[in-house]
Amino acid sequence: MRKNWFALWTPLLPVLFTLACLTLIIFGLHLAAPLINQVLLAVLLSVMLDPLITGMEKKRIPRILSSLSVIVVLLMIIVFITVKLTALTPELIQLSRQAPLLLASRVEQLILTFSYIDITLTPSEILAFIDAGTVVRRVTALLTQIPGVLSWWLMVFLMLLFMLYELPLLKITLQQRSQGKYQALYIALQESIQSVIVYVRVKTLSSILGGAIVGTGAHLLGLKFAFFWGVLMFVLNYVPVLGSLLAAMPPVIQSYILFDVQTALVVAGFFTVLNLTLSSVIEPLLIGKQLDMTMTTQLLAFLFWQALLGITGAILAIPLTYLIKKILLAGYLDRQGI
Repeated sequence: MRKNWFALWTPLLPVLFTLACLTLIIFGLHLAAPLINQVLLAVLLSVMLDPLITGMEKKRIPRILSSLSVIVVLLMIIVFITVKLTALTPELIQLSRQAPLLLASRVEQLILTFSYIDITLTPSEILAFIDAGTVVRRVTALLTQIPGVLSWWLMVFLMLLFMLYELPLLKITLQQRSQGKYQALYIALQESIQSVIVYVRVKTLSSILGGAIVGTGAHLLGLKFAFFWGVLMFVLNYVPVLGSLLAAMPPVIQSYILFDVQTALVVAGFFTVLNLTLSSVIEPLLIGKQLDMTMTTQLLAFLFWQALLGITGAILAIPLTYLIKKILLAGYLDRQGI
């Protein structure tokens, strides 16, 4: 009996050992998330900016000078956005305190609206379901951390400067080391990087477009913090599946507090149309089937990387998942001799 028990567990031991190793690795990555996030962003930016730096280098501009110039421009943009957002913090703190009272004054109208479609709710149930104060307080908490984020980005740009300068040498070294049995992995890495570059470029363009549309629309509608809603749309548009929904919640709640249910529904419909246009029309048209990832895979990737690395992991979920997928697949095919 004891012998049969050992025979049963023997095939499971490698699996259990692998799962234990993966657990330790994932736990270690989670603990080192602040540093890993900076390195990942620096690597992604260096890969994205390398064609621009190479083009400037061909025009006889020293690589270190062109890299420094591009980084200074990016840093100035981030400083400008940081100053603008920091100036909004006092008003958002005030709104977070007033939001529950302002929302309570709108509850009766909302109850009447739901009664037309045979949905009966009490004021306490609605206030428990729509906690506007919590939403705005979380947004405010993010804004209060912005000054610290600036020093965080300074370290990212410092790493980016060295990476951009040394990237040509790294390419040559990888190409030389990958000759022979690692050739398939090197080719897979190149192909996946090119696909990720296309994806990030298109996502950046759609995020800029979405942020500009949201900021302009909020300003024309008379919503407060229009600039912040535009920046929020730009950042969260990188988050797969749920990004646009998360970006829509604060403006919809604010439009309901300041105006009425009809205006809030119009704002919600506007975000829905914008999200469908960006994610279902513009991005597929420009990206095509570069990454070939289903919505379920994107959602699972978002949940995993967000839990592991935070907001940076959520933004980089699709590129990271695709890179790992391509490299693992290339390694498997190489071992199978395909």
